[in-house]
Amino acid sequence: MSIVSLIEQHVTSLLTEKLSEGHTYHNLPHTLAVRKAVLELGRISKITDEELEILELSALLHDTGFTEKYTGHEAASVRIAQELLEAQAYPLEKMNQVFACIAATAVDRTPHNRLEEIMKDADLSNLGSDRYLEILHGLRQEWARMLGQHYSDTEWFELNHRFFKQHLYYTKAAQDLYSTQFELNQRRLKKLANPEKKKKELVPISENKSAQMMFKTALRNHLDLSSLADNKANIMLSINALILTITMPMAASYIKENVFLLAPMILIMATCLFSIVFATLATRPIRMIGSTDISKIKERGANLFFFGNFYEMELPEYKEGMRITVENEEILNDAIMRDLFFLGKSLGVKYRHLRICYTIFLTGIVTTVLVFGVCYLMYLAD
Repeated sequence: MSIVSLIEQHVTSLLTEKLSEGHTYHNLPHTLAVRKAVLELGRISKITDEELEILELSALLHDTGFTEKYTGHEAASVRIAQELLEAQAYPLEKMNQVFACIAATAVDRTPHNRLEEIMKDADLSNLGSDRYLEILHGLRQEWARMLGQHYSDTEWFELNHRFFKQHLYYTKAAQDLYSTQFELNQRRLKKLANPEKKKKELVPISENKSAQMMFKTALRNHLDLSSLADNKANIMLSINALILTITMPMAASYIKENVFLLAPMILIMATCLFSIVFATLATRPIRMIGSTDISKIKERGANLFFFGNFYEMELPEYKEGMRITVENEEILNDAIMRDLFFLGKSLGVKYRHLRICYTIFLTGIVTTVLVFGVCYLMYLAD
C-alpha cells in the first residue's frame, strides 16, 4: 500500500472519530476537497509525481490539528504529520516540504515556493466554487460553536467580502480555474453585505438572463423593422418614379388637346413628387460625427458600439474607449441601453416619414381619380 493510501486511512479515522460536531467547515469533506484541488492544480502546473505526492500528503494532513485545538491548529497539524510520516519512515527532506506546505495554509502566511503556492490556492479553492455560499454557511456555524463568534447577516457577508477583496490566487492554474466564479461570488457577497443598496442598484445585464434575452429580442426586432421600412420606402420610390416617367411625357403630349387633363396631371405629379421626398427621408442615413471624446464615455454620454460614433477615431483611442466601457459594468449597461434607445428613436423617425409617404400616395391617387372623373364629366357637358 502506498504512503498516500496509508496516511489517508489514518486521517479519515482521525477526523471521523476526534472532530466534534461543531466542525461544520474544517472537516473530512473539506480535507478531501483540498486534496482533489491540489491534484488538479498540480497536474495543470505540470509538477513531478514526487512533488504531487508531497502536496497530496500535505492536503490530507493540513487540518488534523483541529482534533486538538482550534486556534493555531497548523502547528498541531505539523506535529501530527511528523508522527504519522516518521512511523512510515518517510524521507526527512520530503517530510520538511510537507510541513512547509501545511504551515503555508495559515491565513497570515505567504507561500515561498511553487508547492506552497499550490497548497495555499487549493486550501482556498472553495472561494471559486459554485457552492461557495453553502460552504460559507458551514464556516459561520463553526465559528459560532467553536469560537463563540456571532455575526448578523450584514456583518458576516461584509467580513467575507473584505477577505475577498484582499485575496489573490498565486498560481496561474488557480487563476484560470477559479477566477470567473471567484468574481461572481465576490459580487454576490457585496450585494448581500449591502441589502438596501442592492434594492436600489440596477442589476448588471451580464448577470440577468431575462434582461439579456429581452435586449437581444428587442435589437433583432428593431433591425428587422428597419429592414422592412427600407423595403417599403424602396417600393414607393420605384412606383412613384415609374408613374412620373409615364405621366410627364403624356402631359406634354395630350394637355394641349385635352385641357381637362391638366388638373389631374398636376395632382398626380405632385403626389408622386411628395411621396418620393418622404420615401427618401425614410431611407436617408442619420447625421454621424464619427468621433467620440473619451471623457463622454466616462460620463456615460456616448456609445462606441455604433460605428457612426468612432469611424474617424484612431485605433488606440477607440481601444481605450472600449476598454473603459467593458471594464465598468455601469458604463457597459448604459451603453447597451443607449444603443437600443437611439436605434429605436431612428426607427421611429423612419416610420413617421414612411407613414406620411403612404398617406400622401393614397390620398393623392384617390383624389386624382376623383378630379379626373369630375373634369371629364365637365368636359362632356361642354
